[in-house]
Amino acid sequence: MSTTSRMATGRAFTPEKDLAMFAEMAAAGKQLSGLSNLAHGWRFVDAAPEDAVFDLAYESNPAPDYFEIFDAAGWTLVLSMGDAHIFKAAAGTPLVHSMLESRREEMVSQRNRFARYSVVTLIAFVLIARGVMMADWNSWVEMAVLVIAAIPVIYTVIPTLGYWNRARKFS
Repeated sequence: MSTTSRMATGRAFTPEKDLAMFAEMAAAGKQLSGLSNLAHGWRFVDAAPEDAVFDLAYESNPAPDYFEIFDAAGWTLVLSMGDAHIFKAAAGTPLVHSMLESRREEMVSQRNRFARYSVVTLIAFVLIARGVMMADWNSWVEMAVLVIAAIPVIYTVIPTLGYWNRARKFS
């Protein structure tokens, strides 16, 4: 069984592109099996070709019957990653979210969660930057410390902006 990896486009900005890619890969005989070793990517394994559609739902603490409701509606859980859940169904199955309000609520919830993370990482970055300015280190070491400290900021602030923009689109 061979595996294939594809880069993700970003759940915060264009999840519909990833969902379309999942459908294309399923039609080509590749089943979504998880996250790839790439920084932000998907892993696919060989499977029988199928005509499927995919959808994404966010639920941080799913009730015991959460997945049963999707199953009863014709959606099968493919992958869960924290509070994000990817489902698939036969082509023509009504979407998981038929109402814009429910999609907007999810985007606002994600935006608020990443905004909290962003505040923490920004505060940590500022404190580290102040410490670096007070230290008498080689300039290369100082730059390396700042770059490393900026990585969590990038991975929290950019998704916050993406979810913020998507929440506005559903308004």
